[in-house]
Amino acid sequence: MKLENLQPSGSFKIRGVGNMCQQAVQKHGAQTHLVCSSGGNAGLAVAYAGRQLEVKVTIVVPLSCSEFMKKKIQAEGASVEVGGEAWDEADLVARTLVANDPHGVYIPPFDDAAIWDGNSTMIDELKEQMGGVTPDAIICSVGGGGLMNGVILGCQRAGWDKVPLLAVETHGANSFQQSVLAGELVTLSKITSIATTLGAKRVSAKSLELSMVHPVAPFGVSDAMASSACWQFLDDHRFLVEPACGASLCIAYTPALLANIFPQLNQDSNVVLIVCGGSNISFEQLVQYKDMFGAEGQQATIAVRSGDQILLKMTTETTPQRTIISNSYKPTPKVADSPVAV
Repeated sequence: MKLENLQPSGSFKIRGVGNMCQQAVQKHGAQTHLVCSSGGNAGLAVAYAGRQLEVKVTIVVPLSCSEFMKKKIQAEGASVEVGGEAWDEADLVARTLVANDPHGVYIPPFDDAAIWDGNSTMIDELKEQMGGVTPDAIICSVGGGGLMNGVILGCQRAGWDKVPLLAVETHGANSFQQSVLAGELVTLSKITSIATTLGAKRVSAKSLELSMVHPVAPFGVSDAMASSACWQFLDDHRFLVEPACGASLCIAYTPALLANIFPQLNQDSNVVLIVCGGSNISFEQLVQYKDMFGAEGQQATIAVRSGDQILLKMTTETTPQRTIISNSYKPTPKVADSPVAV
């Protein structure tokens, strides 16, 4: 396990946005005003970075942002402004603030090369920590794609370009999986998952591009599976993480799923699980999720590429099925000119 939950801001986000914030201050100086549109872990990481760099920070959050996260962001010394009902509206407010401030620098939550480069450093560390052993597979959660992009770029730099990546999302927040299936970027009509920090309606274009050159299996799990994994992880390791992180963890707690996805793995295989963390969680919230879901083992979906085919598996822990849904997949992604509702 790569324990990114132990980062100072509580998640892997500080690697990427921290890198971008540091570059911004180095370029613009002490008057830099960092502005980010995120009511989640990216916003908290920017707030932390700004405090360490001793510069002004404004985090623009949507109305859906919890008071719990607002207080965490403010505790880092950042100003919090509410703009719009959803993230895309808050993002417009953030960009407007930057446009009207000569010292303003926009820090996106996930979609920038500096962020991907920062996130890729976890693979540099991982290569050293594994002492010459090449992973047989890596598992990580996917929201907007910043983490996945960093992992793939890091693997390519490390010479791990053949190491398969299992990219896990929850149903209702699976914009990457939908995009791979469609062969083009897909915009979800709305986010319906409890894993709100995975809630990017549209994954970064770079994510789809990288999935064409690196072995990636997009995988969707239920909210019930993700929240159950959070409970199990808390019991096993005394770490409290978000359902966005639980989405990946549930793969480890459902070994039959992993065997079904990567049948070449065995008991002696080396599988790396990136514990991305997340600060938007409390014990009370976890109890609510437990009350919300009375059944476990809800259906999960996996989309994997095999030659020129896209394969869709609908599977539970015990009854895997495989259906070919397309045989005309092309290696070059077509980016949609306008959002596609799903």
